Amino acid sequence: MLLKEALRIAVKSVPEPFARSFTYIPFSLRLGAAYRRSTSDIRRAEISDLELPDAQLLEQLKSIVYIAANKVPFYHDFYRSKGFSPEEIQVLSDWQKIPLVTKQDLQGVPLADRCVPGANGLVSNTGGTSGRPLEFMLHKDAIAREWAHMHYIWNARGYRPQHLKIRFTGKHFNDLEPLHYHPLHNEYIVNANSPMVDVVKALASMRLDACPRWVHGYPSLIAEFAHTLSSVDPQFAALFRTRLYGALLGSELPVPVYRDVIEQVLSNNIVSWYGHSEMALLARETTRGVYESLPTYGYAEAVPVEGSKECRLVCTSFHNKLHPFIRYDTGDLVQPVSSLKGSLAFRVTEGRIGDFILDRLERSISLTSIIFGRHHQAFEDIQHLQVYQEFPGQIILLIVPRKEGLDEKKLLQGFDFSGLDLNWSIKVISSPIRTGAGKIRLKVSQKEN
Repeated sequence: MLLKEALRIAVKSVPEPFARSFTYIPFSLRLGAAYRRSTSDIRRAEISDLELPDAQLLEQLKSIVYIAANKVPFYHDFYRSKGFSPEEIQVLSDWQKIPLVTKQDLQGVPLADRCVPGANGLVSNTGGTSGRPLEFMLHKDAIAREWAHMHYIWNARGYRPQHLKIRFTGKHFNDLEPLHYHPLHNEYIVNANSPMVDVVKALASMRLDACPRWVHGYPSLIAEFAHTLSSVDPQFAALFRTRLYGALLGSELPVPVYRDVIEQVLSNNIVSWYGHSEMALLARETTRGVYESLPTYGYAEAVPVEGSKECRLVCTSFHNKLHPFIRYDTGDLVQPVSSLKGSLAFRVTEGRIGDFILDRLERSISLTSIIFGRHHQAFEDIQHLQVYQEFPGQIILLIVPRKEGLDEKKLLQGFDFSGLDLNWSIKVISSPIRTGAGKIRLKVSQKEN
């Protein structure tokens, strides 16, 4: 592991012209056996019978439930409190007898009690734009497995590792350079400290044949780039579009307000997918607004909401046997389209939309990147988090703590907003702030506050 990390650091320090040669090293060698196994599983699934045999799917699912019920303290106690036993699962339709698990259920239990005893993996966290953070553990092979599935989605739309891309994810660098080359993924990473105008100027100064072939990142940030590009330099915008093969839109749903300008200015080849940090579900967009879950990744369900035409998107991870996610409620509402071969096709009716705040210079900052793109230690003590901004450069973190009497100074120190031209403070509240329609937003307005 130390050798791999040393090599990764060494590669990042190689000058850009020489680093381009690394793109010809296949990911099957870069990421190892886990990547190759996942790639092989995906290929077999593509050519298998139309319907995945119920017995095969059932055995795969049952093995996860038995591990959870017998080895994971949380699931052992949770199932017993609900009167459920794994022995009840005899046929696939019995799967619906398993109690749903919510993020709130998991939050109330220490991480160690949600994992198999002695588990040693990658600790991660998520908040989603609903603002409800959760710490969990992933298997060491999770990243390689994730890339195998992501490359499957991207490659189907023409992407190749040799294609240079530019990534917009709100990453901040201390210098003033608007673009930083990252050789491991052959991409320019946009410095969020740089005004978008400077990003456009940096691209316009390149030789046209050296410009990126793909844009990648948060739809909200790419849409801002597209607006700036078309208004600042329309002539270059037209040339830039001729170079692009497409746009890779992740971490946020590409709602029309973002997607329309991306298609108009940049490319009609939109590659969108639905996923989350828990890595329990990954779905690719097969037609505009319709996402189809990958059957080699996890098991997806659309569970009806009582008294509504909508359904809850519920998923089970096939691979995380350290910290199982079984019938896990994602918090998103969907309308099912079809179910085939262990895969669910659905439309998201209420999901995650990117919000912005402004720094002192009134530059837009994506909340997705600074809240959930960083590992804040304070997440361990937080049940819910929302953000309120009245003036540029100042934000108030509205926090619902997990327990009363939590030290506010400790909470404040648990956030890392380094590199941002921003002041922040916290305000402890008893419950999340809801809209008039009862919805919970990550960014709240003055009226709601």
